[in-house]
Amino acid sequence: MIKADAVLLDVDGTLWDSTALVAEAWMQALKEDGIDRKVTPEQLKKLFGKPMDVIADLLLPELDQEIRYRALQRCMDREEKVLEENKKDISYPGVTETIRKLAGKIPVCIVSNCQSGYIELVCEKLGITEVITDKECYGDTGLYKADNIKKLVERNGYHAPVYVGDIAGDLEAAREAGVPFIHAAYGFGHVEGADAVIESFAELIGVLGLETALDAYAAVDWFTGVERYTAVDNYAQVKPLTELAETEKGIAQVERELMSLAIAARKCAYAPYSNYQVGAALLTEDGRVYIGGNIENASYGATNCAERTVAFKAVSEGARRFRMIAIAGGSGEKLNYAFPCGICRQVLREFADPERMTVLVGVSPTEYKRFTLEELLPDSFGPDFKKGMD
Repeated sequence: MIKADAVLLDVDGTLWDSTALVAEAWMQALKEDGIDRKVTPEQLKKLFGKPMDVIADLLLPELDQEIRYRALQRCMDREEKVLEENKKDISYPGVTETIRKLAGKIPVCIVSNCQSGYIELVCEKLGITEVITDKECYGDTGLYKADNIKKLVERNGYHAPVYVGDIAGDLEAAREAGVPFIHAAYGFGHVEGADAVIESFAELIGVLGLETALDAYAAVDWFTGVERYTAVDNYAQVKPLTELAETEKGIAQVERELMSLAIAARKCAYAPYSNYQVGAALLTEDGRVYIGGNIENASYGATNCAERTVAFKAVSEGARRFRMIAIAGGSGEKLNYAFPCGICRQVLREFADPERMTVLVGVSPTEYKRFTLEELLPDSFGPDFKKGMD
């Protein structure tokens, strides 16, 4: 297991395999330049990971330097167009889901020897733009990978970053930058001497020691009953979330965990009328976690919001005091800030100290707005007021 405070990712051979598409795009671009050159996916797998000027030198050595660099630029322009238009999923299994999970725990960055704009294109295609903390590439800085790793690490103040890549050049860059290296063995190259090896991208969470019972909770089938709660209870017994929530460092971890669960809980939503799926994750004062989604009804008035779903689940299981709730909503994959309605705020107020309870409304595990319940429901009416009347 490698302890890290940030994970830095390579792209080609680590996140996706674009070689078949790129090979065709490059041949077309070269042909338009009057260069008859066969380019194969196997050839590109040996070239990818190297800086763009080195690729040009190796691919077109017989041409003058200025001509081959210009030809490669046209190849990259055609490549970008082809990848933008591509509708097929060329990512490795579990990449998007794992990156989103990771981003809920530690910063996730990308460092590559690629051209300008390529990282942004990859992130857009994979749907991970909003969860990537930082990026750096050869096309933007003119620096090779080792120097870009150093540059990004220094800029963000990371103390224990780790780099994940698939070829020997990635290992060499990591060693030069002074960071541990994890080899993505499913990628393009064979590597000796890595600090850790993963056979699938999803294994990264376990290698980094970031897999908790909450991950198991989020991963199991939504309707396996007691098994879900057992996972959360075991986690609470080892390291109660409510204890973590009392420290500045711990509160950030808890918030990311709950936001990740809220986003995952949108799968629980039943919203055939509005097509607006909301997920919520509720933490009680005794360390239990409940998740749920909004449940719509043909009569509309019988619809139940996600916040009330988790609140009623918690109360029905014996919980009486709430500590924190995370809420995520949107149509399809597009998320926006889904604030709780007035009724939900009042229901939460019944079981919480409004000045102590935290309400998170977000669009990713790391991008959310934080409020106290008091801020969302000022001068509220609750059970303490009723007691004062007796």
